[in-house]
Amino acid sequence: MADEIQTQEPQLDAQEPEEQATEAAEAVPVEKTAEGEVLPFPRARVVSIMRTEIKDKIIRSEVKEAMNFWIGNLLKRIAKEMNNSMYGSVSIADFQRATKPYDMVEDIVKDQERLIVSCEKLKLDSDAIRREMLRFFATIRGKPLDEEQV
Repeated sequence: MADEIQTQEPQLDAQEPEEQATEAAEAVPVEKTAEGEVLPFPRARVVSIMRTEIKDKIIRSEVKEAMNFWIGNLLKRIAKEMNNSMYGSVSIADFQRATKPYDMVEDIVKDQERLIVSCEKLKLDSDAIRREMLRFFATIRGKPLDEEQV
């Protein structure tokens, strides 16, 4: 009876890992562009994420495909950077290191705006100091201040 139970159990797949991966890939439907290029992500998911920010506008199919490919390329770059880890596994620290440049873009733009405003203030201050110095030295010399100098 114990022999019957053992013979009725399903046998584990003795297939090669490559064959299993191929079968798994075949089971997942692959979306393609009109030209036959394989999209990295399901189109519907990418479009639904875009729809959360783009309202009341038509998103053209070439934009949907371009976004899909761009996200796929970004994922490849981040994964390649995470692969530079010297350890045998990828940790959250590797992820944070790889994504930090992309997270900092918004901060860099804010810093640029802040620096431009600071430069404008410095320029106004230097112009005011220049005018005061010209008036001062014109008074010392006893000559009237030319309008061209101001």
